[in-house]
Formats: sequence, structure tokens, C-alpha cells
Amino acid sequence: MKMNKQIFFLVGLIGALAFTGCRKDFEEINTNPNEPTAVAPGFLLTNAQKSIMDRVYNSFWGSRRAMQTSQYWSSNQYSNESRYQYRETTANGAWASFYAGPLQDLQTIIDLNTDSPDDYAGYGDNANQIAVAQLLQAWTYQHLTDAFGAIPMSEALQGGDNTTPTYDSQEAVYNSLLSSIDGALSGMNLSGAGPQGDQVYGGDMAMWAKFGNSLKLRVAMRMADASPATAQAAAEAALASGTLIAGNADNALFSYLSGAPNNNPINEDAKTRNDFAASNTMVDYLASLNDPRMGVYYSTSVASGEYVGEVYGLDEANAALTPDDAVSQRGAAILAADLPGIYFDAAQTHFLAAEAAERGWTSILSAEEHYNTAISLNMNFWGISDDAAIAAYLAQDAVAYGTAEGAWNEKIGRQKWVALYMQGYEGWAEYRRLDFGLLQPCADGALQGDGSVPARFEYPIDEQTLNNEAWASAPGAGSWNDKLWWDVN
Repeated sequence: MKMNKQIFFLVGLIGALAFTGCRKDFEEINTNPNEPTAVAPGFLLTNAQKSIMDRVYNSFWGSRRAMQTSQYWSSNQYSNESRYQYRETTANGAWASFYAGPLQDLQTIIDLNTDSPDDYAGYGDNANQIAVAQLLQAWTYQHLTDAFGAIPMSEALQGGDNTTPTYDSQEAVYNSLLSSIDGALSGMNLSGAGPQGDQVYGGDMAMWAKFGNSLKLRVAMRMADASPATAQAAAEAALASGTLIAGNADNALFSYLSGAPNNNPINEDAKTRNDFAASNTMVDYLASLNDPRMGVYYSTSVASGEYVGEVYGLDEANAALTPDDAVSQRGAAILAADLPGIYFDAAQTHFLAAEAAERGWTSILSAEEHYNTAISLNMNFWGISDDAAIAAYLAQDAVAYGTAEGAWNEKIGRQKWVALYMQGYEGWAEYRRLDFGLLQPCADGALQGDGSVPARFEYPIDEQTLNNEAWASAPGAGSWNDKLWWDVN
């Protein structure tokens, strides 16, 4: 795979530099007049794409926070995070690593191709390198703002020139996301070479155009209740483009490999720990619908041979009382080394389009057709290919769009929550926005907040101390149960 070759090449390059480092004529003999002396953008792009997914799927930011806050998983042990007592170091680490890591790498790609286009044209069309970097930045900024609220954006990534950037309101961030995505889409050169180092689409710019429009649709729908006119215009433009992630072949995935350090972080963590089990919230809901994804998401209990969810939000003493064999653990596909990291999948596109149709906005199909397509595609993604089984699932009164319980936001929201399994932050965001219920209070009580599912995460302590003036004046900054700008219901 290209990523392996690039990683091995980089290791070899470091070794070569170490070997020749003592020569007096090092600078002269190691200067290639035909190549820039700075790091190749392809390495920056590969590193950024992997770094983003590594953080989204790691055992703290990804598992202890996202997968538990969305109640996809419960704790086998060390259960305080499932009761909303999150470790401060997790927020510190995630915030710092996103900004100083992939966001900065992507900004460097943009700057290199803007300031010295001739030097970097050999790594892919300059406009395409910039466009892909902009889209990945937009994805990452949405991830961060949906976790915290107001964030530094307009003054971020300036290095030593500005170490205390001000915070942009979430409304400003969302408007900037739409502008950035539009700029990336309009700037693409579809006939030009894609960027080197692209581990998601292999430099296929037609696929990146689909990603850009799908991301634009997601940004638009998330702000639909807070800024309906802007959201409608953006959503309808994305849908009218006809260039969307519409089938699983279009999915934006980061392909992990079978061995460390390029395996999925969940797999690596599970080699030495087993801190998480199936949540009873999710298991009970899947069981009530005879959902065939149950056997993919989770394994049966060793003790009973049945699917048994661990009670969500137990205190540490009670969590420790339940033997691992008594409850369902995560399924083999979820613990696999090559479980892909999901940037965007087709099921999301169709759920978003179903919502647009329900809001009376111009869409492609009816809400029901998009809803059924979304569920079917998600099942296919997880390896369920029996058309009859899928049709039987969709025909149940509790699933069928015309008879499922609740208003459209509840029907779409619940099925979308099931389909967003392994995308914990997206599942949490849609729970807050669509108000579809299902998530349960912590069984042994919350350790922070008012007991409800957190509306946001608190800002990192490092940010509160090292950038205190900007943090203290952040627009709309709040704590656990203060809703985000787009969460108006």
C-alpha cells in the first residue's frame, strides 16, 4: 500500500540523514536543485489523514468520550467517563494534537502551494493540493466546534506569530466552514493531478468533489434550525450538484493495515485492555427491531449465548461486579486491525437528504426513499448483503417510515444513530440536534452536570490557563449543559 511505502521511505530518509550528518559538505551534496528542500506535501497529507483518524478512534478521545457519550459502549471497568467525569488530560491532548498536528500540517500544504506553487507542482496540481487540505481542515474544525462550541479558527495556525488566538463564535465557524468548502470545490482542477500521499481517495479529485459536497450538506443540515435560510441555500446547492457520496463505493475511508503502527487504535488498545462492552442502550434498541447489525456490532455473551448489554453509567464498584463473560463485548469486525476510519459514508448523505426533504427543501428523492436507502447502504457497509433480510427489516412497523413512532426527526434520528455506530462524535451530535430520545440517564448517577447527556465538553485546562483572555471572552462558551449554537430545541 502507498502509505507503507511512504512510511518506509521516510524512515529510510531519516536513517540516511543520520549517516551523512557528520560530513562537512552535507548541505552541498544533499541539495537537489530540482526539488524543494522542505518536507514533501505528500508526507504531510498522509500524516494529517492518519493523525485525524488516530485521534477519533483512540482509547480516550474516541472511546472513553465519544463512544460512551453516544451510549454505543459501556464500561467494563474505570467507568467514570460513562458518568460524565472526563479526564482533563484527554481534552488537553486532543485540542493540542488536532491544532498542532493535522490542522497545522494541512495549513503548511496550503501555504507551500500558495507561496511557491512552482516548487510544489510536482506533488499534484497546486489547486488540488490546496482543495484537499481545505476540505480536511473543514472536517476537523467541525469536529472540534461540535465538541466544544466556540473555537479559534480565524486566528489559528499562525505559530509563534500568534500564540493566543481569539475564539470565533460557533455561528462564525459554521459560516466559515461553508465558505472554505465552497472555495475548495470551486478551486479544484478535476483534470489535474490529485495530491500525492492521499490515503483516502488516492488522489481522485472527482471523489474529493463528492466528499466536499457531502460535507457541505452535513454542515448545512447541522445549522438548519439556527440559520435556516443559509442552511437551505447550502443544502440545496450541495444536493443539486449531483456530485455526492451516494453509494458505498464513494465512501471516504482511511484504510488501516494489519499491523502496528498502522492498525486501527481500537485494535491496538484491545491487545492489552478490555475496558469497554456493548451498551444496554444500543443492544436493547437493536434487539427490539431484530436488527441484523447486532451480530456485527457486538458478540454474544459467553455465559448465556445471548446479546446482553452492560448497564450504562454504573459506578466503578458495580461495573467491576459484572464479569466480562456475562455481557456482550465488541464484535470481531469492530476489533479488527483493519477496521477503517470513517470520514464520511453514503448512509449519512441519504439521511441528510431525507431530512432536507422533510423540511420541504429541494431534494433528490422523497424522505422515505432516502431513509430506506440510508439503512440499506449502512447494512451493506457492515457486510449484510441479504436483500430479503434488509427488506424484512424495513417492512417492520417500528422501522417503516410511514409507521415508525414519532415525528420525522425521531424516525430519522434513531435510525441514523444506529448507522453512525463507530462514529461516536457524529452520533452524539445528532442526538443533541435531532432530539430523538433513546439515550438513558447514568444508572448510578452522573458525576458532573445535571444528569443529562452533556451538550458540550468543557474546554481544556491548558487553554483556560495559557490562553485565558481569549478563552474567557469566547462567544457562547459554557459548560456541560449549555447548548451549542445549532442546538436550539
